[in-house]
Amino acid sequence: MRVLIILIALIITSLFSCSPTSKSTDISGTYVTQFKNDYSITSDTLVVVSETNSQTFNIERRTGFNKIRDGKTLPKDFKVAKWIASYNLEKQLLQETELGKQISVSPEKRSLKLGDTEYQKVK
Repeated sequence: MRVLIILIALIITSLFSCSPTSKSTDISGTYVTQFKNDYSITSDTLVVVSETNSQTFNIERRTGFNKIRDGKTLPKDFKVAKWIASYNLEKQLLQETELGKQISVSPEKRSLKLGDTEYQKVK
């Protein structure tokens, strides 16, 4: 009888550990992307940090870019932007209300998508 109770408890525990709600805040981390076109070379980083026991996240976007003018690569410039977003588990979106930014979350691919740009998790 005890073995049956222990077995049932283990099954229930494993089912809850695999539920989508356990991944709801598993999006914190550092995400990067790089791209190049005729006008610039860009390295972009999103740092996503969860506030304690909350579905609210602090996001910092760090962008480093070299402009290309007349075939010459200019010195690197940097931009930093910070905002706060709430996580919508059903839609798997980080939503920032002040500027209207939406970041699609794909925990299984370990990636985020801001507009057409996809960021891969590195840390």
